[in-house]
This record gives sequence, structure tokens and C-alpha cells, in this order.
Amino acid sequence: MLVICSAMGKSRSATCVIAFLMQKYRITPQQALEQLRESRPLCEPNDGFMQQLELYHRMLAPDNVEDHPVYQRWLYQRAVELSRACGQAPDADQIRFEDEHASNQPHQSEFEMRCRKCR
Repeated sequence: MLVICSAMGKSRSATCVIAFLMQKYRITPQQALEQLRESRPLCEPNDGFMQQLELYHRMLAPDNVEDHPVYQRWLYQRAVELSRACGQAPDADQIRFEDEHASNQPHQSEFEMRCRKCR
């Protein structure tokens, strides 16, 4: 029982606290993690959470994440990756074209999707 209790809050809870610190103090994920580790050294957000915190930092820690174009692009890219992993095409209502992304970020994907006519 003691081992289970000491592992609680190691990743998911730490990620929430880091996001809070980032927004409140306008610091990077790494700076927030270092601050958190001063009081709770065992905190270790998993790689996926840290990537999302980096994304949140690039978005300048907005109050409304879901409407942010960078987040919309990230969601879309995740949907495409999941579709590719499953060997299925994304749902038609989820397909977007490059000019539909209102982001100033460079294209981060290593593959390009085109219809048969455009290939």
C-alpha cells in the first residue's frame, strides 16, 4: 500500500500542476517541472504529457485551448496518425487541407496526404 501511495501524482497530477504554473507565471514546462520537483522530487510526467505541455507553451498558455489553431492542427495530426496506424482513412468530416489551418507554424508532418487526382 505504501508503494502505491508514493507513486500517486507522479505523472498526470504533476502535468496539471505544471500547466497551472506555466499559465500563472508564464514559464516554460521545464522551469515549471523544476519548481514542482523542489517540493515533490518524484514528479515525472510521461513523454506524451510533456509534448502536450510544450505545445501549450508554444500556444502561450491560452485560457481557451480548444479554439486555438495550433491545438486544432495537433488534434488533426493525431487523428491522421491514428487512422494511418489502423490502416483506415480519416472520417470525411475530419479531413482538412493545408490552407484550412490558420497557424503560422511550419508544416510539422513528415508525410503529405493527397487525393488520387492530385498525385
